[in-house]
Amino acid sequence: MIKKIRYLAEAIIVRMGLFFFEAIGVKNASEIAAKTAIFVGKKIAVNKLAYKNISKALPELSENDKQQIINDMWDNLGRVVGEYPHVAKLSAEGLMQFVQISPQSKENMAVMKNSKKGGIIFSGHIGNWELGPKTLGNAGIKVGTVYRPLNNPYVEKMTASIRGTELITKSSQGNRRIIEIIKNGGYVIILADQKISEGEPVQFFHDQAITATSIARMALRYDIPVIPARIIRTKKAFEFRAEVEKPLEIERSQNINADVLSLTLEINRKLESWIREYPAQWFWVHNRWKR
Repeated sequence: MIKKIRYLAEAIIVRMGLFFFEAIGVKNASEIAAKTAIFVGKKIAVNKLAYKNISKALPELSENDKQQIINDMWDNLGRVVGEYPHVAKLSAEGLMQFVQISPQSKENMAVMKNSKKGGIIFSGHIGNWELGPKTLGNAGIKVGTVYRPLNNPYVEKMTASIRGTELITKSSQGNRRIIEIIKNGGYVIILADQKISEGEPVQFFHDQAITATSIARMALRYDIPVIPARIIRTKKAFEFRAEVEKPLEIERSQNINADVLSLTLEINRKLESWIREYPAQWFWVHNRWKR
């Protein structure tokens, strides 16, 4: 009963927040949420975890650089929250006002759209990752998104209903749905940078991190492409660049387990290169190297 009351209270707060951010417009919502996140984020426990992770991954940085990345990280995360109720409501024309797509990315997306093979698109918690499914969908690419439902069922129902994409839970049933979508020529988005409890230790920056091998296993088993993609924030108030790359080259040998680890390492290396390029736009509060 106590948990239910807490969940209801949280849901009321979230509903009021979503209503407020929607009412004041996307740019005002982005600015206010950013300032709030910086103020609150730097006072909570995970701020120390972010500093620890940055120091581990990027030890060459000065103290000032690390603190600036943390400050800008909270800024970006706040903006993602403030922008959330606006993302799902964007029309194709509205989206293109805020998300630029390079000619090469457009070409890669056209190939994906015309392919009958489907595939896995991997990304990370970089920029505003919520815009990824919308950007691909508006290009005519059928996508579903793998995610972990929120613990609060009321907030989960509320937020999931406005995301504007098919949500696939991490489960055996979800795995079957992933294969079904791909076999029908669609694509599945997986954010591959989270800390998980089950997986294999794979190099990530200067240390090994427990990493899910499911992307590599599915790609090798069903012979499907693995495509890197990301949404980068180019200006603080709701301006972005979508980058969709060509599929990774998948090497095969007689040792399937070695191939799985090799492809998983390539995915981690791609994520690492993105994070090094835009460290302030990554979600550093994952306990990524915990074993």
